[in-house]
Amino acid sequence: MIRTAICTGLLMVLPTVVRAQQHAPVDSAAKQTSAEQLQQALGKNAKVLVIDVRSPQEFSAGHIPGAVNIPIDDLARKLAEMKVSKDTTVVTMCEHGGRSSRAAIELQKLGYSTASYCTLESWKKCGYKIETGDAKPRAAALE
Repeated sequence: MIRTAICTGLLMVLPTVVRAQQHAPVDSAAKQTSAEQLQQALGKNAKVLVIDVRSPQEFSAGHIPGAVNIPIDDLARKLAEMKVSKDTTVVTMCEHGGRSSRAAIELQKLGYSTASYCTLESWKKCGYKIETGDAKPRAAALE
């Protein structure tokens, strides 16, 4: 009886663990920008708009300074509302690249030819700064 209870408990826990580790696959057609390249561009105050396509909760838990949070499902509508110029370099971001690579492809279809993606995971591995809470976009990116 104890054996059954232990086995049943393990079966209940295992699917949760497996689900937590799954990530959307990266779209190989998307152009990637390395964390180092993005850091250099931001350091030069280049006209770069970083869009974090994760949920507001994920964004608030940690994002790169100056990033704008636009969940992937709202991307096309919000960019139109913000009147972002098509010549703006847009870098989308999520934790592992699945959502941000799909967002970069979507942006390219909308005419943002320089759209690419970067992963927050690589940003953190390089030791670059992370902010928490809501953030304001870098002014240079929206001009």
